[in-house]
This record gives sequence, structure tokens and C-alpha cells, in this order.
Amino acid sequence: MHSAQRLMFVSSPAAPRVELESFPIPDPQAGQVLVRNTHTQVSAGSESNFLRCGPQSYGLPDGQLRANIGYMTAGRIAAVGPGVTGFAVGDRVVTSAAHASHSLVDLTPTAAIDPVPDGASDEAAGFAALGDVALHGVRRAQLQIDQSVAIFGMGIVGQLVLQLARCSGAHPLIAIDLVDERLELARRSGATHVINPSRENVVQRVQEITQGAGAEVVFHCAQAAGILQSAMECAADRGTVVLTSSPPGTATIRLKEELLRKELKLTGTYESGLTQSHVYWRWTRQRNRRAYLRLLASGQLQLGHLLTHVVPAGDAPAIYEMVLRGSTGWLGIAFKWD
Repeated sequence: MHSAQRLMFVSSPAAPRVELESFPIPDPQAGQVLVRNTHTQVSAGSESNFLRCGPQSYGLPDGQLRANIGYMTAGRIAAVGPGVTGFAVGDRVVTSAAHASHSLVDLTPTAAIDPVPDGASDEAAGFAALGDVALHGVRRAQLQIDQSVAIFGMGIVGQLVLQLARCSGAHPLIAIDLVDERLELARRSGATHVINPSRENVVQRVQEITQGAGAEVVFHCAQAAGILQSAMECAADRGTVVLTSSPPGTATIRLKEELLRKELKLTGTYESGLTQSHVYWRWTRQRNRRAYLRLLASGQLQLGHLLTHVVPAGDAPAIYEMVLRGSTGWLGIAFKWD
């Protein structure tokens, strides 16, 4: 048995918290690999939803108020079970697993485990799951060269959507956020224009930037459900609004003025059932993750300027206290499990 550590998340409206605990992990059995994680990456929106809003907001059964969650890790294979092919001890990989020093991965046909190419650091490669989310949203938008794009929310997903939209040839690229430091990072990610709605009328500014047309594609990458109405107001006639975040709660929208008269298309992105390629949709989650890793290794995607905190896992309780206080002072977060 291996000695390991993991983070336990405790959901509570009054006192949400994160604790570090030890746990035993068995040797891998047939068809399994054991990964010794160097880093686990924070999905701030999803994990904050669990802490503040309860397990159902994270997709867990109601009542499961204490859980080991997370879904992005990077490390090296420490051991392989009998019959394993395609992976060997020492291979660098990213996996879909919770925050822990070790992850046991079942190598099923749909297992989320991918090799890390040379040129991609562990702390950046581990964000492949969010790279998959962002790339799926861009694919669903069917972006065209010189198509105007506005993005609400400059967290990691919003920043990756911005960079992928730039790779797709979209222009102009309008970044929208309430936090100035995130807007400055968005400029480094390729934004041609930035808007802080606390100081400017966001709909009016988008109209000015697009010569009165509105943005042809608007991405909702924020944690505030109510932004949907503003996103629709910013959209051009027959434009598309793509929901790439997972905001809890409900949104109120005007049906006639925007959805009906502007003939908008609202697109959700959740990737249900996309573990296998299909003739009408070839972009599986694995293919998206590996595309993210390739673009990262080649330098076409840049994550270094977005990583504000790469800290020991023991600092996790203080990190989540910071995240729950608000959006200032942090962006990309990864825990080290040395």
C-alpha cells in the first residue's frame, strides 16, 4: 500500500472549507496505472460551486457534503498493473482525477489520460480539462475568420476561449470583466479591446467597436447567471451566444427584444456523450485535450502569464479562502505535491 494525501472539500453555506488528509492507495490492478501527481489544477468555478452551493451544483448526490473533488492533474506514471500497454513507468501524463498526490486510473476505452508532449510544463498541461471546455465552446460557435467575438468573464476558461478564438482568426476580440488585472492579462492573451462594465456601458462599447452591428459570437464564461441578458444585448442580429461556464442559479432574459427580434441562437456546451467520435461530431474530449496540449507545447497557446499561484498543496485551505472572497488577486492556481 502507498501512503498518499488528498484534499477534502466540506460544503457549508456558513463555513465552507478544505482539509488535507492522508489515505491509503492500493497498487494498480490489471488494466490500471498509478500516477504520482506533481500538480493538480484548480477549477475555481466548479469547486467554489461545491463549497458554497452544495454537492448538487457539482453533480454529486445531495447530502454528500464532504468529498475529494477536482478533475485536473499532471504527473508521472509510478506503477502499472498487469496487462497494461501504451503506458510505462516514468511517462508524463495528465489525468482526470481529484486533488491528491496519487491517482489510480482505470484504462478503459474512454479513460481521461493523455501523454504530455515535450515543451509543455506540468503546471500548464494540467489545465487540459479546461482547455477541452474552452475548445468545445469555440468549436460549437463555428467561428470564422474576421468574425467579431465578445467574451464575458476573463477567468481561465475565458482566457483560453480568447486565445482559441484568436487562433481561429476571429476579429475583433473583446474581453469583458470587472477586474482590471484580468483585463490586462486578456490583452496579453490577444484581446484587441477590453471593457470593464463597472466604468463603461458594455452594450454601447460593443456596438461602437463593431460599428453598430454587435458581436457575431458572444461567449458567457462567467459565474454570474444574470450576465446572459447582457450577453444577448451585445450580440449582433442572428448572432450566437455560447454558454461555456457553469453558473449556478437562474437568469432572466427578454424573449421579444433580443431572442425573437434579433433571431439569436443560444448554445449550451457540456459535452455529454462525447467520449466517442461520431461521423457528425468528431471532436471527442480526448481529441480536444490533446489539441490543447499540442497548441501549448508549440507556443500557440500561452498559459504562463495566467498562472498566478503555483503553491504547495498544504496551502490549499488559505487559497480557497482567497477564491471565495472574490475574483481579485488570483487567476490560474495549481497545487504542488512534491
